[in-house]
Amino acid sequence: MDLNQKLDAIRAEEVESRSRAAAIAKSAEERELNTDELAELGEIETKINTSQEQQRGIKSALNIGDYHPEVNAPIGMDEKEVRQFSMLKMIKAQARGATRQDVADASLEMEASKAVEKRIGVSPNGMYIPMEIMGGAEKRDLTADNFTQAGALVGVDFRPQQLIPLLRNAMALANAGATVLDGLVGDVAIPKQTGAATASWVNSDGGSISEGNQSVAQVTLTPRTLGVFTDYSRQLRLQSSVSVENFVRQDLMTVVALEKDRAGLHGTGAAGQPVGVQNTTGVGTQAFAGGANPTRAEVVGMRGDLATANALAANLKFITNSTVYGNMMNRLVDAGSGQFLLQENGSVIGRPVVESNQVAAGVMFFGNWADLLIANWGGMDLLVDPYVGATAGNVRVLLFHSTDLAVRHAESFCIGS
Repeated sequence: MDLNQKLDAIRAEEVESRSRAAAIAKSAEERELNTDELAELGEIETKINTSQEQQRGIKSALNIGDYHPEVNAPIGMDEKEVRQFSMLKMIKAQARGATRQDVADASLEMEASKAVEKRIGVSPNGMYIPMEIMGGAEKRDLTADNFTQAGALVGVDFRPQQLIPLLRNAMALANAGATVLDGLVGDVAIPKQTGAATASWVNSDGGSISEGNQSVAQVTLTPRTLGVFTDYSRQLRLQSSVSVENFVRQDLMTVVALEKDRAGLHGTGAAGQPVGVQNTTGVGTQAFAGGANPTRAEVVGMRGDLATANALAANLKFITNSTVYGNMMNRLVDAGSGQFLLQENGSVIGRPVVESNQVAAGVMFFGNWADLLIANWGGMDLLVDPYVGATAGNVRVLLFHSTDLAVRHAESFCIGS
């Protein structure tokens, strides 16, 4: 068994453990947990912690992060199949007037879609894109007439290996260590201990022990839909001298990942969004008197907020935007030491700083990012609408992805602004 297979096996065991814990919690919704159930939950918690440590060790050996959708393999596609997978073939097979050859050419894509459907038990509106290929969502019209869009791919002497990518925000959560749960089915409830038993001294003259009860709540993850549509012109599909495939796939993958990343930080809970860290009840706050230019004392205050809540952990990280990051590079700790708040190794008060313009202006996050859960149900659902724009020969492609985010412990985070 290689490391990837071992990682998948450990993940599967963790999912089983979490499912068992959720079942115990659900069975006790209207009563208190008994002694045996509390003991079993404790064993499950130990097993899950051990599993996560093992996963981190394997991921370190494989040089991959906790959040890396490209390396997840929910349906077991190998590298060759991933390379051969074509969104363009999926589009052609579903487009109006598709030929038998178009359908035959998309056999790999159809088999992969059926495998995802079998795994999650939900039929797609069009065809599923597996997690190995998973892409994302924003509205972007690709027509051959607009050079700033996809027209730059058509005709002339095109050099695909020299394609200049769009400059985008760096993903924050990918570098901070958020916990990703893949291949989920149905709503997911994760038990969370909210109260502990208490100890008390007993008088020698017949006193009794004070009563103290443990309490358990749930963190619930429910599929939310993240979607996009983009229009492809007939001219683009027929004339492109390079397969639009890599361009489209990479673009869509990056966009959906960035939107999930943004929602994990700033999601409002409105208009179908999940609730991000900034809007989660109970998250600590620290005022920055200088706006986007925090002092060392203010940053230490953020650490103190977590320390007071017993939420300090080994892998705490800051996340902030380039403006705050740059200001901390120039911010002297004091008048005499010559030391700057942001050290040359990219750390502040000994903790790493992730720089990303996903973060809103003047804001800095600090926390244990393993306590931010990112849940994925299946892959993506690709649907072709051949009627919108049909008179111009365009094909509209819609993509939908089921995902959710939740904070496991609000006390694990503090926001400075």
